[in-house]
Amino acid sequence: MAMVRAKKNIVSLVRELKPRKDTSRIEVMILRLWRNYNKESGNTIEMVVVDKEGTRIHASVGEQLIKKFDDKLREGDAIVLQLFKVYDATGEYRTTPHPYKIGFFHTTFVGIADDFSSAVPEKYFADFSDILGGNLDHSCLVDVVGQIVNFGSLENKIIKGKDSMRLLVELRDPNNVKMMCTLWGSYAKQVYDYSRSNMSTMIICVIRFCSVKEWKGSYSISSGYNSTHILLNTTLDFIEEFKASLPDDSLALTNNDSSQWSVGTATSIRARFFVLNERLTIGEIIDSSVVGTFVTLGTIETIDTERGWQYLSCKYHNKKVMPTTNVDADDQPLFFCNTCDKEHSDVISRFKLIANVKDDSGEANFLLFDANAQAIVRHSAAELYDENEDEDFLPEAVSDLFGKRVLFEISVDADNIKGKSSQYVVRLATDDREMVEEFADLPPKSNPVLMLESADDISSGSGGFTATPLSKRKSEQDDDSYLEDQHSVNKKLSQKKLKGE
Repeated sequence: MAMVRAKKNIVSLVRELKPRKDTSRIEVMILRLWRNYNKESGNTIEMVVVDKEGTRIHASVGEQLIKKFDDKLREGDAIVLQLFKVYDATGEYRTTPHPYKIGFFHTTFVGIADDFSSAVPEKYFADFSDILGGNLDHSCLVDVVGQIVNFGSLENKIIKGKDSMRLLVELRDPNNVKMMCTLWGSYAKQVYDYSRSNMSTMIICVIRFCSVKEWKGSYSISSGYNSTHILLNTTLDFIEEFKASLPDDSLALTNNDSSQWSVGTATSIRARFFVLNERLTIGEIIDSSVVGTFVTLGTIETIDTERGWQYLSCKYHNKKVMPTTNVDADDQPLFFCNTCDKEHSDVISRFKLIANVKDDSGEANFLLFDANAQAIVRHSAAELYDENEDEDFLPEAVSDLFGKRVLFEISVDADNIKGKSSQYVVRLATDDREMVEEFADLPPKSNPVLMLESADDISSGSGGFTATPLSKRKSEQDDDSYLEDQHSVNKKLSQKKLKGE
């Protein structure tokens, strides 16, 4: 009788796997590995593996095979897999969008893949706008990368009778889009401790396998499942490029009390002006000794034209480019981009407005970068820029801001407090008439601003403040029902040590 032999030398790609074929051979890296238990299948080893193209697929080892394969499978190892089952991937919170998953046989071969590259393409990062717009398939977990710009207090929540730590974190992307993230369990504690210890640095957070959550029409992301993996200031190849693409606004990391945050609405404009941040007058901002984020209402008096209202930036990195004396083949001027480390003509105009803003208590200079300036100018800088125009000329759409009342969310950093900078970076701006009028009608604050005792507190980054919200969120009962939806106690939290610390 003829024998059927496996074609050992033919390596399939993950995208080529089909249920009809159980003799496939693949070379993959174990991206994530964890133990799981449920009543139906008992104890299992669960994995997500990735091939050289960056394509992922889920794999499972049944309870009866754990002893056979346990010592052959380690997270981060590159392995050869052959003779395995390929079957439909179904259910909620799938780790990959691949239509199939892998199951181990008793005869499955596991070997070492000696030539597997240590770096694979990143194909699964979700765009913040797609998440917040509800455009993604919520049955699949996603990856995100963002800068931590704000984090709350570490809270203990009782979910279905069990204690669990919770931390709310605000992330932003290169387009200055901000999104709320809820972290649970050991990750909540570790991210909180790391952020508190690194207040003066830029913290880039990579979250693999997080879930997209919806609450009353608002979207956020959450950890809480065994597969979730978080890296802080990791050395992955794409991180430096991501940092370079962030707005060049030196945004300070802030730590606000999150006891009044509403997960579903914390990223909304209204929540940031009426719930999350302390309200100060411009005079109080100038006198503040607190590093943090505050909101205020003021009237734009003038725009500084001496420093210009726009700058030319690289289309790919948002960074300012330097003029050169060279031109390209089409006689277009070339500019040098430090991030690209080359000359090119792919540049675009972006806003950089220094607005003198005034209220009854004083006046200050507020610095608005591209996205926040666009929100009140109603035009992009590229639409208004004319290279032949006098540099002191202000486009009409910009000069129309004079006399306009605007709500500002601004950062006060150590340089502001020490007098090294007289400009306050704007994190959010709106001239929405109803919000402006409501904010203006708020009663005077009764609580004074918390003051730091010494300049040492500023330089060490230990200074923070407890926000004094001006409105209450939904009832605690509604909040807890949402938390139960966020965090299933049937799925144990990952206890693996946080990498990247």
